[in-house]
Amino acid sequence: MPAEVAKPGDPYVGITVNQKFYVEELLGQGGMGRVYKATHLTLERKVVLKMLHKTFLSAQSVVARFHREAKAASRLNHPNSIQIIDFGQAEDGTLFMAMEYLPGRDLARLITDEYPLNELRTIRIVAQILSALAEAHAQGIIHRDLKPENVMVEAKRDEPDFVKVLDFGIAKLTDP
Repeated sequence: MPAEVAKPGDPYVGITVNQKFYVEELLGQGGMGRVYKATHLTLERKVVLKMLHKTFLSAQSVVARFHREAKAASRLNHPNSIQIIDFGQAEDGTLFMAMEYLPGRDLARLITDEYPLNELRTIRIVAQILSALAEAHAQGIIHRDLKPENVMVEAKRDEPDFVKVLDFGIAKLTDP
């Protein structure tokens, strides 16, 4: 296990969360929380940890939304949907969600970098997004925040543009 040394300015980089996720670096942050690249120590696998800001722990609606995202995404077993690995609380009480790490780039970045995309490439990308959404709908999940930033694209074996739909943060579960 790496040495436990939190970096100045960030409470999680350099420490282990929930005795199994060693946090390596901050990938991004928003109004609700931060997203980190980490290693699952037992599985020796790269993961993404989504950590809810501690200030929201007393906001029941925000905590419920975070739980709903974990529950919705964990229902999905589709190659084009993000896979949830774990959900829980860090030692300091902060809620976290562990997801598969995707080394690609989001669709917004891909479009910015490579615009215009040819028609066949666009069709392959959109078909994968629609396939993931069709599975979500079959499971009673409506995404409600689909945008290029919530679609990751990576090269994978024979597929240069393998797609994963992520961020079910405001998903609506249509069945009880």
